[in-house]
Amino acid sequence: MKNNEKPIALLMGLSLFMEMLDSTIVTTALPQIKKSLQITAANASLIISVYMIAVAIFIPLSGWLAKQYGNKKIWLLAIIMFTVSSVGSGLASNLPLMLSMRLLQGFSGALLVPIARLIVLENTPPQNLLKMISYVIWPALIAPAIAPFIGGVLSTYWSWRLIFMINIPIGMALFIIGNKVLQHDIERTGKNTSFDWLGFALISLVSASLLISLDIISSKTMLNMLSIFLLLIFISSTIGTVKHLTNATSPIFSIRALRFPSYKVGQFGGSIMWLSVGAIPYLSTIFFQNAFHWSAIKTGLFVLFIFVGNIAIKPFANSIIQKLGFKNTIICSLFLIFITTFMIGTLTSRINQFYIITILALSGIGRSLALTAYNGMSLVEIPYDERNSANTLAAVTQNLSQGIGISLVTISFSVLNQYQPDLEAYRLTYFLLGITTIVPITEIIIQSQSIGVVNQKN
Repeated sequence: MKNNEKPIALLMGLSLFMEMLDSTIVTTALPQIKKSLQITAANASLIISVYMIAVAIFIPLSGWLAKQYGNKKIWLLAIIMFTVSSVGSGLASNLPLMLSMRLLQGFSGALLVPIARLIVLENTPPQNLLKMISYVIWPALIAPAIAPFIGGVLSTYWSWRLIFMINIPIGMALFIIGNKVLQHDIERTGKNTSFDWLGFALISLVSASLLISLDIISSKTMLNMLSIFLLLIFISSTIGTVKHLTNATSPIFSIRALRFPSYKVGQFGGSIMWLSVGAIPYLSTIFFQNAFHWSAIKTGLFVLFIFVGNIAIKPFANSIIQKLGFKNTIICSLFLIFITTFMIGTLTSRINQFYIITILALSGIGRSLALTAYNGMSLVEIPYDERNSANTLAAVTQNLSQGIGISLVTISFSVLNQYQPDLEAYRLTYFLLGITTIVPITEIIIQSQSIGVVNQKN
């Protein structure tokens, strides 16, 4: 193992933690932001939507920029832009300035996430990939779980502006350490490749039309002409994107990695998992606050135990995967997620709080194991020269899945709440979210014979 593999993986993990924390922490502080900027609830929701849409649109650009200018340069630039835009968001005194800073944050986050993963992939030989990937997975699991607590504490006892300002010391440390630790970029064969404007436009249209349509449906709790029109654009642009990426001479990124069954299964089943990564902490936060009438701090403290479960299983994740193989690990962890999601939906404010903590921690254990196994399995067969494209495609699907997850649980609760009281609507939403895990369970069982690496041991 190279001496710098682990430090690089940890550094990239911290950069992803900063981005993902910022993308989720804002939700808790929205009431304070709304009051401070004197804006409506609809305008306040734009602060989150603009960021998510910007990330989704610009992620495909990251792979091409990395080929042209090198991973290190683009990653350092993304750190600078993200830190500066965080300062701008924290100092914003009106909605236009806030939205422009959040747009810049989304753009820099779109570069930061896939390129951080790519740096780890290109600095890690296949035999060490599972171990190094586990360092990159933890921020995606930790950030949504601890964001409600941190956001609740900062916005309640100090100021909502601090949720952005905490990125300043993190960003400065990342830039200084990254500039020293990361090696200079080598010459790349993809350099001077013309930019695929058509592919970029099509993929941007896919992401934006889907997220905006879901946002409209979740806010209005109904299909209107605009949302239907956007969904039709999503379907047609998706078909056009697949055709273009398949036939183009120099596409913005290649989808050839889908020829590997392990990668294909990792993308489909993994997308369902990423859907729950954002959905469960988000749904649990509003569930405890609105159904149990808990304070933001108490809610955040309990949701924090999802993070405890994530961390508790981390030291044992690789050895579990080595003993059980990818297939059995994924099946067991998905069943755990299935059961705990249903159990969270049955909770009441009168239930013993230690029981609530245990269920949330077990949910975190299941998600941590599943994502580590999925990400390790999907990448082990990918050749070095195809990792850029495979990583870009994975980043696009993962980001969309997280956005879709939050939108779907919001839509589900809003629709059910028209016919059921709050508590029952939340319960049914948890049940529907749990049922989604049946899809990847079925897939991994059916496809296991065609996946040569599912029982691979490192």
